[in-house]
Amino acid sequence: MPGEGKPSLNALALPLVERLEAEAERLGAHVIRMPSGATVVDLGVEAPGGLEAGLRLVEICMGGLGRASLSWLNIGGLVLPAVSVFTDAPALATLGAQMAGWKLELSGRIVLGSGPARALVRKPKRIYRALGHEEEPSAIAILALEADELPDDAFLRSVAELCGIEPSELHVLVASLRSPAGVIQVVGRAVEACLLKLLNLDIDVLSVRSALGLTPLPPPHPDPDVCMGRVNDAILYGSIVHLWADVDDDTAKLMAEKAPSCTSSAYGKPFLTIYEEAGRDFYAIDPAIFAPAQVVVSSLKSGRSYVAGELNEELITSSFGISTS
Repeated sequence: MPGEGKPSLNALALPLVERLEAEAERLGAHVIRMPSGATVVDLGVEAPGGLEAGLRLVEICMGGLGRASLSWLNIGGLVLPAVSVFTDAPALATLGAQMAGWKLELSGRIVLGSGPARALVRKPKRIYRALGHEEEPSAIAILALEADELPDDAFLRSVAELCGIEPSELHVLVASLRSPAGVIQVVGRAVEACLLKLLNLDIDVLSVRSALGLTPLPPPHPDPDVCMGRVNDAILYGSIVHLWADVDDDTAKLMAEKAPSCTSSAYGKPFLTIYEEAGRDFYAIDPAIFAPAQVVVSSLKSGRSYVAGELNEELITSSFGISTS
């Protein structure tokens, strides 16, 4: 972890935000200075955004403690584009910043906030208690939203007040799930999904020293429900997460066995089907399904590695609308 003590996630991410704003035109983004002084960066609502904008968004959401790139993933002989994410501060980068854990209301609809600003408001509090992280008081706040519309000044003023900062020091990055950047932001969360599942199983996530996740990148779709189904299927049935943990063999084996999505009774169905069967209520879905398809845990104490789960070629091919000849 860079620096001494506990880092300010917002301060670490600020240079990445400033660089993104400086290069916005090239990245297909729009920078909007609002009357309140807040800055909105449109990465895929009215702006086209793009692949690089999405990768930048992932790194900002991780509080500057992770890196994202594009790669390739072989699923049953089918080579698909993929998003690769790694971090050497996995619990803080993913659960402390990247997790979409702040419920906000925008124009009467619930939107989920992620990014370093969450640490200022401690949303949800149990995460920060588990991490033992107290965000240093910050003059700036950086929030990312998955939304189909841009926030207005009333929303921005409210967020700034909750964060304890002036609106002029608030940066809000917005991408629709139907945009390339929005898709990349979600499929870049495989490590986060893995660690959240382990945390919910009362496994010490602070023992994980490094993590790498690789998730297939779904093609876009004009129907928001199909998009939502594809990004979830990409993680649940197509992602691989490798953890390096300072644990003994028994714990490493347990982590590998408990972490994959196949431990859920809902496993094997397309996510849209799971969602419909739950009455379109995310909170009625078995939380064990929200996890990578395959997990590898390497014990730093013994040098042994344990693998559980597998990639589901048939479901990924069907979900992504891929026809092979």
